[in-house]
Parts: sequence; structure tokens; C-alpha cells
Amino acid sequence: MTTEPVLKPYQEKIIALMLRQETLLARLYQIFSRKFPEHADFWNKLARDEEKHAGWLEQLREATEKKVMLFNEGRIKTYTLETFVQGLEEKIERAEADGFDTRQALICTIDLERSLIEKNVFSLFEGMTEKASRVMKFLAQETKNHQELAQKLYLETAKGQAPR
Repeated sequence: MTTEPVLKPYQEKIIALMLRQETLLARLYQIFSRKFPEHADFWNKLARDEEKHAGWLEQLREATEKKVMLFNEGRIKTYTLETFVQGLEEKIERAEADGFDTRQALICTIDLERSLIEKNVFSLFEGMTEKASRVMKFLAQETKNHQELAQKLYLETAKGQAPR
């Protein structure tokens, strides 16, 4: 019997960075909720979803350890995720310093969610069961929904503004 770990150290780091990313997204959306109370329900929903995603990522990591899931990082590199996480930390600092207006916050959200879709992070876990596969599809769909909701709200906030 082999005692070799299921995840290699760099894979563990990638998953840890993915967890950090979801946690930071939740924090950013919580800040936006406080800064833009007129859309607090929207921001709070996104924040709750990101917290839920972090919990699911942790469960997926545990499932990988139990050999119920496979993790294949594909083209994702630790330095790419480190850069993304650093960018999120900078956005949080900017948000705390009132560096966003409502529309800028929405554009930021659209860009962040689009980036997650392009990275397709949730497809890196391969479910060895139907239930695990459904969770992966749901996570990917929820990220896409976040982007669409932010785009819709962005368009709604543009209706009352004068053309530039």
C-alpha cells in the first residue's frame, strides 16, 4: 500500500489559494454591501454565495483526500492565483478607502466573476460520483449567474445617468 499523498504540495497550494480567493471575494462584496446600501441585498447574496463556495472547495479538497474526487490543476499555476489574490487584496483596500462608486464596484464584480469563469476553476475537480459532478456544475453555473446579475444591475444603474 502506498503512503503517497493524493495531492502534491503545489496542488495543495493551488486549492488553498482558491479558498483564499473565495473568502476575499466574500469580504469585498460585504464591503460593497456596506458602501452601497441601496443594493445591499445583491451584495449580501454574492457574499453568502462566495462563502458557500469556499466551504464547498474545502469539501472538495477533503473528498480528494478520500479519493472520491480527482484534482487536476490543468493550466492553473500558483503564481497566477497568487497574482489574482493579491489583486483582490488591493481591491479590498481600495473599497475600504471609498475608492469605488456603485458602477465601478459592479464593473469590478463583472470582471472578477468573468475571470473565474475563464479560469474554470471548478472544473479542476473531477467527480468520481454523480453527486460530486453535480456540485461542480452547480459551482460553475453560480459563478456565471453572479456575472449576469452584476451586468443586469450595472445596466439598471445606467438608466438614470446622463450620457457621457
